[in-house]
Amino acid sequence: MSGSVDSADILAMDIAQLSQQYGSGACSPVDTLDAMRSAIESDTQGINAFCHLVWPAALQAAQASEKRHRAGQALGPLDGVPVSIKDLTQVAGWPTRCGSLATQDDPPAPVDAPSVVQLRAAGAVVFGKTTTTEFGWTVLSENPYSGLTRNPLNNAHSAGGSSSGAAAQVAAGWGPLALGSDAGGSVRIPASYCGLVGFKPTFGLIPAAPASAFAEFAHQGVLTRSMQDCITAMSVFSKGDPRDPSSLFSRSGSADGQERPLRIGWSRTLGAAQLPDADVAAAFEHTLARLSAAGYQLEEVAPGIEDACAAMWTIWCSRVFESFQAWPPSRRELLGDKLRGLYRAGEQLGMAELAASQTRLRALGTALARTFCDIDVLLTPSTPSVAPPAGRYLANGNESGENWFAMNGYAYPFNVSQQPALSIPMGLGGQGLPVGLQIVGRKYHDKQVLQLGSALESLLEVSP
Repeated sequence: MSGSVDSADILAMDIAQLSQQYGSGACSPVDTLDAMRSAIESDTQGINAFCHLVWPAALQAAQASEKRHRAGQALGPLDGVPVSIKDLTQVAGWPTRCGSLATQDDPPAPVDAPSVVQLRAAGAVVFGKTTTTEFGWTVLSENPYSGLTRNPLNNAHSAGGSSSGAAAQVAAGWGPLALGSDAGGSVRIPASYCGLVGFKPTFGLIPAAPASAFAEFAHQGVLTRSMQDCITAMSVFSKGDPRDPSSLFSRSGSADGQERPLRIGWSRTLGAAQLPDADVAAAFEHTLARLSAAGYQLEEVAPGIEDACAAMWTIWCSRVFESFQAWPPSRRELLGDKLRGLYRAGEQLGMAELAASQTRLRALGTALARTFCDIDVLLTPSTPSVAPPAGRYLANGNESGENWFAMNGYAYPFNVSQQPALSIPMGLGGQGLPVGLQIVGRKYHDKQVLQLGSALESLLEVSP
């Protein structure tokens, strides 16, 4: 190790601390990569966060970063910071397995996805790919390709999904930042389960390409251990990319300089049929009480939303069908049993059912838009329970079938409406596992959500 900081201290550092240490020469990006590699390769808990690691290329990137820091020419706050990529996102020269055995003969990606381009331009050290559920279809933390990913806080429990490995990696202390994606809660749910900050920005803020069949629901997002790391990470995604037309909107939509008090609404269930467990409800009530005592103006809102989980599931099945309908039957047979079952369900859908479901989701989006005419941000629990045992959807039962929207109904509405949504820890629930608070803002007002998240993190005394 070239510097004076030991490995344990390096792994505990946030992004700002790493940048400061790099600048002072106390440690280097190579030291950080070495410490992280040693910890990942030991994996004494069997966390299984990664499906692909590329140490030689990462070392070259870390060495180049070290030279820039020594010359006083760092590219920015992420220069030399290790960052993982979820295995639904393309990295040039790497396989994109999507957690599936059906992709094992696919060639390596020809080019970097737009988000990876921006991370590299910021000097980040891209070192590996994290596990995901098969093609991101569920919020469990397992897939046929790389198996089960465990929650580092309690390895008998799920890390959540579909950004399973991203959450597990950051929670284990193997680097401060992971890039994930969220089409129905897949950043926020694992963040809640693993005691992390997880941010799904406004649709298109982080450019994504190529588009999947879930395109208008799917947001790229970040997982970190603190709000400051989240804000720093988001600062690098400052440009649109023509490969993603939705990313070309103006990025000036924020509430900076707003003089009136922030209008904060809250809802325990957001109209979802699944009620929060007692410990989640208690943590949420305690959080509201602390905010009120601190002078925040809070208002319970009734968004007028009826549970749209059945409609969302119908559309989800139709998108699974769309994803694989052009494949030959022999290749579809390589998909996992559950995903093949979803494909068949999508194949059997009729136009009337699809039309009714689309109409229902449009009504959901309209109801949310009306709600945000009267408030700036909305608070809800991130999930109805703490992390369930591995292989289950809920910690306390009442799960039936595979419709995970019916069991995690607080997240997906904001994929439908494409609004920014953030999960931060707000305390501990059953078995000492973390409980998440969801903060949702108006579309394009991402800075307002991040600013409030930072303020509430301090108020709630959350340890990153």
